Amino acid sequence: MREDIVEQVLREVRRRQHCALLIGRPPSRDLGWEYVTEGEYEAVVIGSLSPRELLFFPDEACMQALLTGKPVFLWEEGLEYRRYAKTANRALYSKLLGAERQLKQIGLQFIGARQQKLLTAEDVRRLLRNGQPVEGRLTPLARDVLEGRA
Repeated sequence: MREDIVEQVLREVRRRQHCALLIGRPPSRDLGWEYVTEGEYEAVVIGSLSPRELLFFPDEACMQALLTGKPVFLWEEGLEYRRYAKTANRALYSKLLGAERQLKQIGLQFIGARQQKLLTAEDVRRLLRNGQPVEGRLTPLARDVLEGRA
């Protein structure tokens, strides 16, 4: 019976180690975070932003994270307005581009296929095993692996 309790506690500790507050849809690629919608978190991951959300960004959760020094990551492929580049009203599209630039200015870190790869702990272990350089952004657990703490 006690083993069950210990196992539950361990699972909960592992789950909380590298939690990110998820806003929008989850990214299509595993970024190495356990996602939460409330409670404790180390970072914010924005999986998607509608054009309206982009124009009225930042929301309260992201603003709080930025003010307290927590990283805020934006899954670049989740910027929905980009799908309408050929058909959108030019003035509106320009305003959305400006809003995207503002995200970078206030400290959001863009991640996605065209950005520097975000390496998970498994990626770092594989690169180290193969003697390859570790280049890219690291998840917190990947950073711990690289520093020999995990």
